[in-house]
Amino acid sequence: NYTIRGIGGIGSLGTGGGPGVVAYFAEDPSTASGPGLLFDLQSVQVLKGPQGTLFGRNTTGGAVLLDPVKPGFERDGYIEGTIGNFSRRGGRGAVTLPLRDTLSLRLAGQFDQRDGFVTDINTGRDYNDRNNYSLRAGLLFQPNDRISSYTAVNYVDIDEHGPGTVLLAVNPAGPAAGLLTPLLTAQQARGNDRIALSANTRNVNRTLLALNNTTFRLTDAITLKNVVSYTRNRGDFASDGDASTLVINDLNGALPGQWNANSETWTEELQARFELGRLTFQTGVFYSDTSTPEPLTFVQRTNLGAVSLVQDSAHANDTSKAIYGQLTYKLTDTLTANAGYRYTWDEFGGDISIYIPQFANACGTNPGFAFPNCSRAFDGESDGDTWQLGLDWQPSPDTLIYGVTRHGYKSGGINPSVLLVSATSPLFRVRPETVTDGEIGLKHDWSASGINARTNISAFYMKYEDIQRSDYALIGGFNTQLITNAAEATVKGFEFEGVIQPFDALTLTATYSYNDASYDKYIDGLGVDRSGFPFQYVPKNKYSLDAKLFLPVPSTMGDVSLRASYGWQDDQQVSSDLQPFGIIPAYGLLNLRADWDHIGGSDVGLSVYATNVTDEEYRVTSNATYNTTGLVGAAFGDPRMYGATLRYSW
Repeated sequence: NYTIRGIGGIGSLGTGGGPGVVAYFAEDPSTASGPGLLFDLQSVQVLKGPQGTLFGRNTTGGAVLLDPVKPGFERDGYIEGTIGNFSRRGGRGAVTLPLRDTLSLRLAGQFDQRDGFVTDINTGRDYNDRNNYSLRAGLLFQPNDRISSYTAVNYVDIDEHGPGTVLLAVNPAGPAAGLLTPLLTAQQARGNDRIALSANTRNVNRTLLALNNTTFRLTDAITLKNVVSYTRNRGDFASDGDASTLVINDLNGALPGQWNANSETWTEELQARFELGRLTFQTGVFYSDTSTPEPLTFVQRTNLGAVSLVQDSAHANDTSKAIYGQLTYKLTDTLTANAGYRYTWDEFGGDISIYIPQFANACGTNPGFAFPNCSRAFDGESDGDTWQLGLDWQPSPDTLIYGVTRHGYKSGGINPSVLLVSATSPLFRVRPETVTDGEIGLKHDWSASGINARTNISAFYMKYEDIQRSDYALIGGFNTQLITNAAEATVKGFEFEGVIQPFDALTLTATYSYNDASYDKYIDGLGVDRSGFPFQYVPKNKYSLDAKLFLPVPSTMGDVSLRASYGWQDDQQVSSDLQPFGIIPAYGLLNLRADWDHIGGSDVGLSVYATNVTDEEYRVTSNATYNTTGLVGAAFGDPRMYGATLRYSW
């Protein structure tokens, strides 16, 4: 999941909510994250703030645009292999095959394998491993200078053991403190790279994406574009929520031969662009439909193994429809105004069936029902608008000063888990969340005495309302996990990006961001006042420094460069309340790399790399449930990694 300026995604299929940040692959709002898509790319763009008036889906936080390398009409390609510690081995490759003057094919693929750096002392199973591969085919058809049609198929296969969750704390007043405390003592003695779990954790995923992006320039002033896609996703995920050998909260994955993530998505978007002198206008319609072709299932064991929850069937569906438009008008040769509007209609729902075999086949915790007639149906709908108003002033070709205000909407939702406990709880439905922001910025390129530089500076202020948050609430006597609405929050910050070339061989880059995100009003599901509490996973300060130097070697040797990158981030709140290990301490990571390209004038290149050179131990996430289930578990980031890559290109 992506988070931009403190706003990210929450919710799941059939329950509404949707992503706060949408990722695109070749202009298709697909599941563009994780392994299998981040290779053979020609560009990556990050759009900050509410989006949706110009293209695609509506968002409250922003968008990430991944654009794959398109086939050209000359043969080219590359192949590379990587080896490293932890038995790292990987490979990537791509080739462009012109078929005719108007038709070209590009084939690409990658695989990545690595042993995990956390080991189970009882089973020898390794966690935080890598084992994935992906294949991609892209076909470009350009019969003339007015029509361009790109078709792509991307398949990703992941079969990994998942993160090695480490037990960090036990609440002495928790329900299993007496049993967990000696296990915590043993874990602390072993260190964070050797653990003992009870669940057979795994991360298995298969994703197929097929899309077509066709542009048709009707006249010099009118252009039509159509983007259609189909995505099929299946997954089987299992985790050990208590990070111990006890069976307190173990998700054991799907029933045999089935999946606990199973969806297919169709999207269709038709755009029209009009260029009329000083006025440019773009409008479109968007449609997305996601459903579960097969039942979603899982088995979860809880309460020291005395109780099993079996979801024997669930179906879900999401539909989103929208119409949008944005115009840009040049008031003068240097001053441009823009305005956009979008309206979105969302529908969501499904059915769910959960039973407890140990309690005479009771259906969930809802009395009066018995398995197999456990199914409960749910549905909801939501709608809202998105808008944008802005001014761009470009006093010179090297300078842009801008100001913009935007309003974003994210769908409301449903808590199916509440329905299983109480059909009348007001927490069953979740309100839509909205954000209204203002942003000013300066982008400027500098050049003096042979020194080139670029600086981008921006400041933003956001009012965030009815924020959807993962929470707990006491419903029918049960502590139930659900999504609730935080009343409102203020998010404000400052961002800087700078690049300077003191001389041609040296490039220095620096970034800095300040993000102050905290709740103005928030009473959580358990009645606790969290007003003034910071957002989760939003460090207040972050910066990065990067230096790349080309060495003065003879041209007959090739190109040799050295690169060092350092990134640091502040403390970040990870728990939703005050508790031990509720904050990830600040940390910084140093990466080094050396590249030798065009070795001896050839098309061969060699790279050696090291990441996390100082072997920093740092947490990346936490299962911070000290005040609910009585424990805290966490996953740690990669230790020092090093290796080498050999590449041949043509």
